[in-house]
Amino acid sequence: MYAIDYQIPLVDLSKIRLPHNQIPVDEQSPLFDEPLVNLKGYDLPFLSWHAVTDGSNDPYGKAIRGSHQEGWLRKTVAEKLERANGLLKPFNAELLILDAYRSIECQRGLWHFFYERGREENPAATEEDLRQYALGYVRDPRIFNPLDSRTFPIHITGSSIDVTLRRRNTGEWMNMGSRFEEIIPISTTDYFERQLQVGTIEENDERLWNRRLMDWALRSEDFLNDPILYWHYDWGNQIWIKVKNAIYGNAPAKAWYGHIEAPEWGVEEQV
Repeated sequence: MYAIDYQIPLVDLSKIRLPHNQIPVDEQSPLFDEPLVNLKGYDLPFLSWHAVTDGSNDPYGKAIRGSHQEGWLRKTVAEKLERANGLLKPFNAELLILDAYRSIECQRGLWHFFYERGREENPAATEEDLRQYALGYVRDPRIFNPLDSRTFPIHITGSSIDVTLRRRNTGEWMNMGSRFEEIIPISTTDYFERQLQVGTIEENDERLWNRRLMDWALRSEDFLNDPILYWHYDWGNQIWIKVKNAIYGNAPAKAWYGHIEAPEWGVEEQV
């Protein structure tokens, strides 16, 4: 299907699930204070999934409080992503970024959404039950301290993306096997690699190859995937360090991207 000799590595999820928030951030790194840039200036299609207002953004069905229409990332991260996106042109494919820098206000909006959804599903739930339910989807922003890297939601670093593939000529989303934000076993990145191993899918399964294609392009620029979710990639932050150590065992001791203040959002861009 695609002219690439590539397979997504199988990952021991027990290693990946180790906490990343104990990894320190190197404030002396030359990249620590690197600014955010607006993705409008790059060949990087962006759709803010949390700011969609027509109800099509499952599972939310509405814009999340604190979300924004524009996408921002650290400058080096945007440049690397643009190069990775260029590799996809011969395949009539392109990256579609669905979440980039996420403000703490948006993180609070997401936490509220899942906390209240947990209450709707189980009216008898205790506060701890609801906290644990929400933690299954999003990091708790109530503990956030901009001076304490143990409390950082990872998207607040400006070096994480949620991403999928779409057809370059039509804009049609490519089949990745499960929907974005659908947290089910099929969304584990190597799911179809394992299905191929046991013979339940064919070698030419488009879901297998679409995930391979996206992973190949992003790894060409040293982005690493959080293997629990096929759509989440990082570079230079705490999760990137954790995954690199789990897979390769040769990560730097510290991340270089930590919390960064929100950009100057346009007033009309805030939801």
